[in-house]
Amino acid sequence: MASKQEPSVDSIETKELNPSENSYSNRLVFTFLLSIAATFFYFYCINPIFGNFREQSVVEWMWAVCGKKEYDYGHGRFVPLVILFLIFRSRKEIISCPKSSEWWGLVFLVLGILFYIVSVRTIQARIAAGSIPFIVYGFIAFVYGRKTASYFIFPLLLLYFAIPLPGLTQATNGLQILATKIAYHLSTLLGADVVAAGTEIQSNNGKWDALKIAEGCSGVRSLIALVFVASVYGYLSLNKIWKFCIMVISSLPLAIIANSIRVTTIVLMAEYWDAEFAAHTYHNFSGFLFFPLGIFGIILMGYILNNGFRRKQKVITRQIVAGKDSKESEDNDS
Repeated sequence: MASKQEPSVDSIETKELNPSENSYSNRLVFTFLLSIAATFFYFYCINPIFGNFREQSVVEWMWAVCGKKEYDYGHGRFVPLVILFLIFRSRKEIISCPKSSEWWGLVFLVLGILFYIVSVRTIQARIAAGSIPFIVYGFIAFVYGRKTASYFIFPLLLLYFAIPLPGLTQATNGLQILATKIAYHLSTLLGADVVAAGTEIQSNNGKWDALKIAEGCSGVRSLIALVFVASVYGYLSLNKIWKFCIMVISSLPLAIIANSIRVTTIVLMAEYWDAEFAAHTYHNFSGFLFFPLGIFGIILMGYILNNGFRRKQKVITRQIVAGKDSKESEDNDS
């Protein structure tokens, strides 16, 4: 009786993936991603829920509120461009990242959806705008993995610079008083005969009308904008988290100092030259002159953080090496 012949390894045919099945799965994934993107676009860019008459979507509300004078958030309209630039800058790293699905990404995704539902129920557009980073980050982590999603964390956090903070009026009042006091002391130090009362500075001999340090002169606009600039500059130029934190924290006093110097120049111009020009024309465009002063301070701080500590480290290293060499020479002599 002939023995049953075992099939050889060479005779086993490997099953190849059908190109039509592969194309179908790709189309399915693409349709799924497109439907998610379309849903997000509808609820955040088209669906009118917010505004005084519920005529604005989330994105429309953010654009409108950043343009309102009382919020001083004009920089917020540039935030999306900066976010897109940072993502485009990391495009090679994002493409080369190993792709994997992270189920915990659904936690952020569901959290973002819950925030959106709460915002609709309470008519609080800030909550809806704040849910965008949760939804985008959670979706990317779920579909593409933690490594890919890590490149989106900082750009997405910048979106909060386009959402006006609640209680900003109280902070503005405090900055008004602070700017008034600093401008008063600097002006008197430079010889101006002025008096300060509340948020007003006026001539002691009545040569010109009192200058009121209004909300626009409080410096809150330049403060938030400078923190935004410091965050982006620190992210691009610094390689340590503690250096980044120092950069962001230092932007606060830099903004206050720059604004106080600006108010001081207005007072000095009113005292020694033309009060009408100082209170109107110069007041309106002086912000564009002194905001670069804060940016220069940020660049200087970045230079110190990047090079100052490095030089100190090199000096310490040279001292250690020199100490070892001298010790070795003493041992050889003995």
